Amino acid sequence: MYTVREAAAVVREARDLQALTQAELAVRARVSRSFIVDVESGKASVEASKLMDVFQALGYEIALRDMVSNEVRW
Repeated sequence: MYTVREAAAVVREARDLQALTQAELAVRARVSRSFIVDVESGKASVEASKLMDVFQALGYEIALRDMVSNEVRW
């Protein structure tokens, strides 16, 4: 992913696949429903730590991949 807009699509798709409402995901991630709305709309100024909480609530972990060497860092 390169942008929050790309992250938004992942969050929305994962939430839909798990049949969660925005409110249910918000409870799982311990964020507000309005934060989920902001994430899913691709708002660029969302707080990174809360975005990580949303991904974890959806069962994802974040890794960084070097675009040149393809080395992955956890």
